[in-house]
Parts: sequence; structure tokens; C-alpha cells
Amino acid sequence: LIVRSLSGCPRATSAMKKAKLSGEQMLTIKQRASNGIENDEEIKQLDEEIKELNESNSQMEADMIKLRTQITTMESNLKTIEEENKVIEQQNESLLHELANLSQSLIHSLANIQLPHMEPINEQNFDAYVTTLTDMYTNQDRYQSPENKALLENIKQAVRGIQV
Repeated sequence: LIVRSLSGCPRATSAMKKAKLSGEQMLTIKQRASNGIENDEEIKQLDEEIKELNESNSQMEADMIKLRTQITTMESNLKTIEEENKVIEQQNESLLHELANLSQSLIHSLANIQLPHMEPINEQNFDAYVTTLTDMYTNQDRYQSPENKALLENIKQAVRGIQV
């Protein structure tokens, strides 16, 4: 038996009956299809937003890496400065110690030499004594008297043994 149309085929007829959709079912399919299209647009928009967020995140991560690098560099510089400051502090302490020793040596050497209008040298009047000595040596032309020349010679003899 040869069937030339689907309408005469018993299998095709039952398949077509099963395939017939009600109007309500067709409406549901159309809504799903249009929702799918709308969802595609939403998905495209969301994909675009995700892409922009990823780019923004990448930029922020790059900025954070730069900041971390700058912070690390600053911390390293600060550590170097602190180490240099420690060395300077140690040098200052050493110089202050040497200055104290030199001051004591000068006080000891000049203890018996009294400058005009001053008491003998001691820790309390040390600065004034040194200022007067500096003035005497800087302005020797004002100190031409024989007593002052003898005094300056005595001072030279007294401080000769001090090693700086």
C-alpha cells in the first residue's frame, strides 16, 4: 500500500493530532520565545556590565599593586633613613664624648691660668672662658701689652699637650 499524502497515513494522522496545540499552549510558547529574546538582551547587557566590572577590577588591582610597590619602597626608604639616623646618633654620641673629654682636658690644662676679669676655668664658666680665649686669639692686636703676651704664651704652653 502506497500512501501519497500524510493525511492518509494512519501514523502521521495520530502524530499530527498529538502535535496540535491549543491556542493557550501557542500563547505560552510565544511568551516563552519573546521572554527568551528579552532574556537574551538582558544577558547581553549583563555580559557588558560584567565586562566593564572586570575591566574596572583589573584597573583597581593594577592601582593596588602600584600602591603596594610605593608603600614597600617608602618602607624601605624609611628603614634606610632609620639606619642612617642610628649611625648619625652613634657618631654624635662619640663626638659628644670626645668633646666632653676635650673640655675636661682643657679645664685641667688651664686650671692655673686666670684670664683678666674672670675666675679660673671650671665647668660652669667654660663657655665664657672659651669665648674670651677665642676673642684674645682672634684680636691679638688689642692684647699687645706684655702681660697679655705672656698670658697668651702661657696658654699656648698649657694646651700644647692636648690631643684633638
